[in-house]
Amino acid sequence: MSPTRLILCRHGESEGNRDGRFGGHGPAPLTERGRAQAQATGLRLLQEGADAIYCSDLVRAEQTALLIGQQLSLAPQQTPALRERSVGIFTGLSFDEARARYPEEYGVLLQREPDVAPPEGESYLQCSARASRFLEQVLTQHCGQRVVFVSHYLTVHLLVLHIMGVKLTADAPRVYVQLHNCGLHRFEHYDDGAWQVLALNETAHLSVVL
Repeated sequence: MSPTRLILCRHGESEGNRDGRFGGHGPAPLTERGRAQAQATGLRLLQEGADAIYCSDLVRAEQTALLIGQQLSLAPQQTPALRERSVGIFTGLSFDEARARYPEEYGVLLQREPDVAPPEGESYLQCSARASRFLEQVLTQHCGQRVVFVSHYLTVHLLVLHIMGVKLTADAPRVYVQLHNCGLHRFEHYDDGAWQVLALNETAHLSVVL
């Protein structure tokens, strides 16, 4: 049987990205640049097609997926499983505002401990668990097909680490993956559970976006 092909895509530039604000579960929409990035991504994926698109139900991911789906003649399926990590009290704040209002909590956040959640938010481990559970469901449902996920910076990052078998423990080496807005990360999944990494942060299709 053919491998299942998975493409992970971070949403296009949002107003929060542009303004340097914590996104979390906030409602920041795409900028005009973000819309152009999504349209360029849809044209790139049109060259190979897809069988299904799943996206976070947050507006910036939903808008990105809709623009991609228009090119592919596919209706994206929304799910909270692909939401960004909730940053709780920091949602919508600029980094300077967060530091000024919650200096102690902000300092803890910067330590990036995998099992520590900001107040009213969730930890890396919690975010990874919900996204990876959803991934396993999709692999079963779409075996042998090509599937696109449109999600967010940290959620995509954690899915990449999950696929590559990188453990989220306090004593494990930190691994960081570059993720541009609408960058594509490509994988193949085989019947025996093995993964093959085809590309990380593919951005050539974005060269047309100013």
